[in-house]
Amino acid sequence: MENTSQDKKIAEVLAEFIVRQKFEDLPNNTIEKAKQYIIDVIGCIVGASKETQARTLIEVVKAEGGNLHSSVFAHGFKTSVMNAALVNGEMGHIFDFDDDHREATTHTSVAVLPAVFALGEKLKVSGKDLMRAFILGMEVTIRVAESFLGKSFYQGFHPTGTCGVFGAAAGCASLLGLDVKQTIYALGLAGSFAAGTMEWRTGNSWQKPLQPGHAAMCGVLAASLARKDFIGAGTIFDGPDGVIRAYSYKDIYDCTRITENLGVKWEMKDTSIKMHACCRFGAPAVDCAIDLYRQGVRPKDVKEILAKVGDIAIKMLTKPRERKLHPQTRIDAQFSLPYMVAVAISKNRSGVSEFKKEALGDAEVLELASKVRWELDPAAEALYPKAYPATLVATLNDGRKFESHVDYPKGDPENPLSMEEIVDKFNLLIGEFFNQGKKEEIVGILERFEEMDNIEKVADLLR
Repeated sequence: MENTSQDKKIAEVLAEFIVRQKFEDLPNNTIEKAKQYIIDVIGCIVGASKETQARTLIEVVKAEGGNLHSSVFAHGFKTSVMNAALVNGEMGHIFDFDDDHREATTHTSVAVLPAVFALGEKLKVSGKDLMRAFILGMEVTIRVAESFLGKSFYQGFHPTGTCGVFGAAAGCASLLGLDVKQTIYALGLAGSFAAGTMEWRTGNSWQKPLQPGHAAMCGVLAASLARKDFIGAGTIFDGPDGVIRAYSYKDIYDCTRITENLGVKWEMKDTSIKMHACCRFGAPAVDCAIDLYRQGVRPKDVKEILAKVGDIAIKMLTKPRERKLHPQTRIDAQFSLPYMVAVAISKNRSGVSEFKKEALGDAEVLELASKVRWELDPAAEALYPKAYPATLVATLNDGRKFESHVDYPKGDPENPLSMEEIVDKFNLLIGEFFNQGKKEEIVGILERFEEMDNIEKVADLLR
């Protein structure tokens, strides 16, 4: 539906919010949550830094060259702001282990932090300025994505890419000190870079991690152009050909979600930190699978496992059936309901190593995956996208049945990770890259990020 509740266009409302919001006025819970998201996504970036996808993109970036302003994490060199944002954004999403907002159905930090960090390093900003830009960028990304009411996937768009660019542009506009008019331009220009289709699900594509990197890079570009008064469309959201209508599924959207209670209710603090290195739509089912393991269910004893889930999980995680039962690539496995359930029961975990290509031939996991079937749960479907509930029922060969139900998996705001658990995940991801002393130094700085006068020190450590 059209946004008719206000005279101002959405871009103007957002721009005023971005320009006027001071760090000192941010709620403490948004600041503390931002620290958690920063630690988590940096772990994801560094943890994937030696993957082939990362090395390939870095080869291209190095060949292009660029002014040495911003750090590429865990690779020991600087490049241009936009190149650093692109590479760090791509690396952060390779494992699909970065945070995710449930109602927005978007990975948020991985599109915003690489942009504001790269620009902030060049500008030598303080920790407070960086965190303010990051929080505002997250908020804009999430609110724009929420307007699609969880349906963007059905239209073939990946909201991490299509919506993340607006958050990256908003955060960079904040760092550059743009006025309201220029910030409107930045958001308008970002709309020309809103991109990312779901076609990465086919074959052995490397496109998915590239999409948040592209959003981060283009957010820097949009804000940088706007600083020079390069004019962008002020009706980019609510115009007749604006991104909300253009990218919506069957014209199902609600523009009021973007501005309603803006600055009063902070959506960014309800972002989920992932415990499983696979698609977020399957996280409740994976939690159920691990619970079944703890109840004593073992692969050799299983006759059948029934997964009761919502429609989005069936559409995203079960087709084409043969590829889901016998995944050939990491993407196949990360987006396979039978595989993620089977590997969680077989291994009692679902981290990065369980979804790497070399793990996909495990006979025990594949046999158990062939015993997983699924059906639509109307109760789960009714809650989407506010929750993605799942129920697993395991029937054993001896006739016994075990059941597990999860509304909110570990890492959701209703079932949050502690800072200790987040740091444990961080240390696990970056263990082979940084020694213990350096890991502790990085975490110590990030836990007190707002005290930094200049973010260069942490950039030097991460590089």
